[in-house]
Amino acid sequence: MDTTLTALVKKLLFANGLYLVGGIIALLVIGYIVLCVLAWLSDKQRDIISKYYRPKKIMNKAEESFYSVLSRSVPDGCRVFPHVSMRALIETNHWDIWAPFNLKRVDFVICNQALNIVCVVELEGANEQKRHLRREKMLKNAGVNILRYHSEDLPAQDQIAKDIKAFADETAQS
Repeated sequence: MDTTLTALVKKLLFANGLYLVGGIIALLVIGYIVLCVLAWLSDKQRDIISKYYRPKKIMNKAEESFYSVLSRSVPDGCRVFPHVSMRALIETNHWDIWAPFNLKRVDFVICNQALNIVCVVELEGANEQKRHLRREKMLKNAGVNILRYHSEDLPAQDQIAKDIKAFADETAQS
């Protein structure tokens, strides 16, 4: 039986061997061409995507200006973080209430040296107060201090520093 199998293999290789090897080479060439086309399409897709997306500034002009004042107003060792997600600030088991706010953000978070939250600072425009009420209630229930300033009527840097220092002292005692 071994001789029959060996004979069959020899017969296939020598009789149709050229066709078999040619077929394998053709399949490899076709596979290579398909991979090249897919790579080219991927590059084209990347080029198309890059036309629609571009970086943007983190803060608008009013926020940038206020960030500058806020950074100079915090006590030594404290840091100001702009545009922090609510998800990074508080947690809950009530996802039905939390879901709409999960991806929302606050304007600024001030943390002490240990990165504990001192307070959240909201910079409000003309018509933003209603939008913040539920978010503010969640933060207060979680024990997060909130400072709210109107962009049209900002207090002096000294007053902002006093407001933050009061919360920083409270956080240091806890």
